[in-house]
Amino acid sequence: DDYVRSTSEDARKGGVVALAACAIGLKKARDSAVVTECRDLILASVIHACQDHSQRVRYYATESLFNVVKVIPTLAVQHFFIIFEILRSLYADVDLDVRTGAEMLDKKLKEVIVGAVNSGSFTADACVPLFARFVYMRNKATKRLTLTWLQEFSEKLIGAPIEREFLHLFLAGVFTMVADPDSVIRQLALSFLQAVLPKLLANNDDFEESDGKKVDYDKILQSLVTTMEHPDPFVRKVAMYWVSRIVKTH
Repeated sequence: DDYVRSTSEDARKGGVVALAACAIGLKKARDSAVVTECRDLILASVIHACQDHSQRVRYYATESLFNVVKVIPTLAVQHFFIIFEILRSLYADVDLDVRTGAEMLDKKLKEVIVGAVNSGSFTADACVPLFARFVYMRNKATKRLTLTWLQEFSEKLIGAPIEREFLHLFLAGVFTMVADPDSVIRQLALSFLQAVLPKLLANNDDFEESDGKKVDYDKILQSLVTTMEHPDPFVRKVAMYWVSRIVKTH
């Protein structure tokens, strides 16, 4: 930790690499108060380094954070919100190497969190409302990142909670992205909508699933009606299509 906070750039780079090695060494250690404290200290120090003013230190810190998440996935689950906030920053970094490292970290973190949700050790309820807030932010990198997480959850979570429980929270924001100036965001948003609609329409057994959870079509339709007033004609057209398909199905 002292090296990570050193005034020497080389010392800080060496520090984050050493911390990743320590994390690997603790991978098979039996849980104890000391081991938990060491793991938390490693994570805190690496996250601190991810905010370093030096691009090279941030790059090495991003690689180290990837290794920490990989070898101690439970740590990533426990501190998901902190790690995701750092990921958002790295994803928008000015340095290409840092952004490339952030993409690798993002992929690994998705794998860990999806696995945790499907195994019951983490819940979609804990993080989807956070994603719903980020959908409405102006930052392009955050919107792109959030859309990829919603897509990942939609494709890989057991029980389709995105479509059944949370869609109304962020649907209007995704529709707005269909008219975004950024072509990547537009394509991501449209792809998400095209993938989600068939799953939503498949959940039509008297508006209720076998586990008793209902799809809140009223809120979804309210969101779509509001979206039909969007200034972009293509957004209005897609929203009208959604409404017609839902009404026809139900």
